[in-house]
Amino acid sequence: MMGPSHAACGAAAWVALTGTYTVQLADVSLPVGLGVMPVGNAGVITGSLICAGAALLPDLDHPGGTVARSLPPLSGWIAKATSTLSGGHRRATHSLVGLVLVILLAVLSQRASVPVGDALRWHSFSWPGTGGEAGAVPDAAASLPGQVWPLAAVLSVLLIACAVKVLAFVPDRLAHANWVVGILLGAFVATHPPEDPRWFVVAVGLGCAVHMLGDLLTTQGIHLLWPLRIPLPLPSTFYRRNAFVRLPVLGNAGSAREIAVIVPVTLYALAGLCCAAISWAGLTVSV
Repeated sequence: MMGPSHAACGAAAWVALTGTYTVQLADVSLPVGLGVMPVGNAGVITGSLICAGAALLPDLDHPGGTVARSLPPLSGWIAKATSTLSGGHRRATHSLVGLVLVILLAVLSQRASVPVGDALRWHSFSWPGTGGEAGAVPDAAASLPGQVWPLAAVLSVLLIACAVKVLAFVPDRLAHANWVVGILLGAFVATHPPEDPRWFVVAVGLGCAVHMLGDLLTTQGIHLLWPLRIPLPLPSTFYRRNAFVRLPVLGNAGSAREIAVIVPVTLYALAGLCCAAISWAGLTVSV
């Protein structure tokens, strides 16, 4: 699959998982989202940014790809290292092992927090002449959140920048502007996180899984069982070179069949995001 297709599928998967909307068209009610994990209206929007970016993460094994140019020069260094460790494109990062490792990274990122605010009160001290009362330090600390997650923040910026780059919101000649866009949108996600505490791990894991499924449906396939190379009793249509699994219903990446599938998927994602934005703003629209 092409990069924009992966991003659209990631956003659509998040909308399907978390959306709780119904679009009324004349006498027909169309559900938008299954509501399996409700996260609030803001969470549908911010989570879709992360899930869309995560749906591009496996392609960091391709140093010459668009994702590798999303946050220059950092993303290029990461892509080169990932390609070397994974053995090339569509191998380790597109495997079950890679999916488990990415999910573990997301779990670690969510748990690796740094206490601020309330925690700083324990280390506050009295300024001379205040009669033993805490001064400016604890007052400033009181306005801070209880903890921050630096690893999750860095990963969020990378994921969002990947989506921004692939969707061509920022032209190549302004590639370094992706840092600004990624950080700003990352701050937006941080200030409006989905309501379910599991959201980050689920969004990252779901996005990567959607990417693997999309590439599985192309002629090249993916090294699903990496690092194993074992003969399986399957025809070459579905299993080639004792490694790559495929179900090539979409043909080559970027084919007309892929576009035919991605158009309604993209429209579904946009419908869910529009519903979330309208509901978040407290508006109602009837058609």
